[in-house]
Amino acid sequence: MSLDQKVQLSMIVLLTGLVIVFVMLIFLTYIIKGYSAVIKNIQPNAKTDPVPKSVPTVQRASAPVPSVEAGIPEETAAAIAAAVYAVYGSSAGKIKSIRRAAQPGRSLWRIAGLLENTRPF
Repeated sequence: MSLDQKVQLSMIVLLTGLVIVFVMLIFLTYIIKGYSAVIKNIQPNAKTDPVPKSVPTVQRASAPVPSVEAGIPEETAAAIAAAVYAVYGSSAGKIKSIRRAAQPGRSLWRIAGLLENTRPF
């Protein structure tokens, strides 16, 4: 086989591979779009579902106020309570107290940053 024939065969293999790869990518794109359309047709549409006539009202029970350490604003305590409820929901129980964490050599934000940036891949 001469050098010209080797180059020609290499180019044919290269172009055939590229064409096959791109044709399969286009084919997979249409399969995914078709699957998405099928799923959208199966799921109920929010616009066609009837809207409930009345929305139930939430009854608030008077919950005991957690003890908050002096120097912590009420807004901070409310934000902490809302964050706990957002993460754990109603299964979180009751917040009994809010106090400042003991200050170690490094701040908690700094430790969190170190852990985030030194986590193995």
